[in-house]
Amino acid sequence: MNRPRVVVIGAGMAGLTAARHLAGWSDVVVVDKGRGVGGRLATRRIGGATFDHGAQFLTTHTAEFVDAVSEWVGAGAVVPWYRGRIGPSGATDPDGHVRFRGAPTMNALAKHLAVGLDVRTGSLVSAVRRAANGWTVVLADDAELRADAVVMTAPVPQTLALLAAGGVAPTPREHDALAAVRYEPCLALMTVLDRPSGLEPPGAVDPDSGPIDWMADNQVKGVSAVPAVTVHATAGFSHEHWDAPDDEIADALLAAASLGAAPVPHARSIQRWRYARPFSLHAEPCLTLDGEAPLVCAGDAFGGAKVEGAQRSGVAAAAAVATALGRDADPAATRRRATPLRAATAPRDGTGP
Repeated sequence: MNRPRVVVIGAGMAGLTAARHLAGWSDVVVVDKGRGVGGRLATRRIGGATFDHGAQFLTTHTAEFVDAVSEWVGAGAVVPWYRGRIGPSGATDPDGHVRFRGAPTMNALAKHLAVGLDVRTGSLVSAVRRAANGWTVVLADDAELRADAVVMTAPVPQTLALLAAGGVAPTPREHDALAAVRYEPCLALMTVLDRPSGLEPPGAVDPDSGPIDWMADNQVKGVSAVPAVTVHATAGFSHEHWDAPDDEIADALLAAASLGAAPVPHARSIQRWRYARPFSLHAEPCLTLDGEAPLVCAGDAFGGAKVEGAQRSGVAAAAAVATALGRDADPAATRRRATPLRAATAPRDGTGP
């Protein structure tokens, strides 16, 4: 049987999910500009410390995602962290959803999803253009990938830029739908501490005022061997301080954190997540552009914010490609096919980027 080629742009949750659902009947290539897989399922090391500095956990709100998380728990890729919502004092509401974390880190989940896939990291895409009966994905080193279908899971502004660079003009309806998506930025501070932070288990705080949106002790969480905290700034603080020097950002966030420990000199870093949180969403779990060859836009701005939304969007994108190419979707994709969202506003879940 002639196997079509599908190129997936982005090796985050949505892209890896789509690729896994497509791999059974197509040749799938996943490209990502980063050094590793995961996107906002991000982990960083500074000296002997380890930080989850993007998405902090995942929760389940649909039966389909419950099934997926159950599989990951069985594989040892995720484990329960705590139940309920963290309050400003660090206390939890035990009646809420279980928060799952990656095992041992959030990035470990992405690595688990990437097993067996043709994932090419360090591959910056410069343009996507139409070709005879398909698409050409142009890389920054001028290499080209021929595709019968493309799944684009980059943040929407980057997707629009890649299409424009390739001379691809969405219809007015499609352009308006994509341009309506909005994101909030997030500045993330990672700092090693000279002693325990003083945060009680489960090691997280969700303030209700000030410049900090979320703070987690990676050692208490079970991620780091030594004391190390991740601090996510609010969208307002991030907008205001986006271009400020790293030291100025770090000092302001540490002053607001009031930790019971001092930062280790020269052992901290600032991560700028420009497209951290989609807050104005596309109402459907993916968007297929008009044309003979399928190009599907997906990601957490489509399926719903957070990790669950990205996964649901990846499933929907794979199903859309399968339908467009006249193939049967992966049975797992059929079981987990996402349904349209009723709301176009992202819920705040306290998970950070």
